[in-house]
Amino acid sequence: MPARPRPVLRALWRGTRTAAIAVLGLVPASAAYMRGGVTAAALLAICGFFGAVVALGLLYGGRRPLGFKTVPLSLGALALLVLYGVGVIAARDVAMALVGTDADAVVARTWTTQSRGRPHHHCTLRRTDGTPIPHEYGSNCEGHEPGDTLPVVLDPQGRVAPIAGPKEDIPVAGQLQVAAAAGLVLLLSIAIGSPPRRP
Repeated sequence: MPARPRPVLRALWRGTRTAAIAVLGLVPASAAYMRGGVTAAALLAICGFFGAVVALGLLYGGRRPLGFKTVPLSLGALALLVLYGVGVIAARDVAMALVGTDADAVVARTWTTQSRGRPHHHCTLRRTDGTPIPHEYGSNCEGHEPGDTLPVVLDPQGRVAPIAGPKEDIPVAGQLQVAAAAGLVLLLSIAIGSPPRRP
């Protein structure tokens, strides 16, 4: 009877590698988003998403003819899209829910940029005592003018961009549920695509 451990280990390695590529792609995008770099976070998330889709496609690539396998492959790609869309925001919001503190901040400066024909409203903040807050406001600043006072959640260490407060309004539970569901679908897709093709 032929030994099975080698094909099993190969299948486990392929699945683990694909899952690691998907997760590691989220790390730089989440780090950029936490610091308020929305554009950089979006570019990194797009690169990470396409890298993970390629890894998932390669996982299924040696299993032709695919037949039914296109269904879990497509669901896995959709799960990656949801995971990258929600996961980056959820990472920031979880961090702020854990370490952030409620405070009032004053709008210091506002400006608007255009992206795909749509305006994006930005602003910088300062504490009520006049101390500047590092990083641009991490939430939409539409409708606010310099001098307006906003409830925000601040990182005491100044590493994460301030977001709209108070802390109890951060939708962490819903974001984590969506990210967990997408992660589960992705893992199922990887598990279906990992086993070696039967001769």
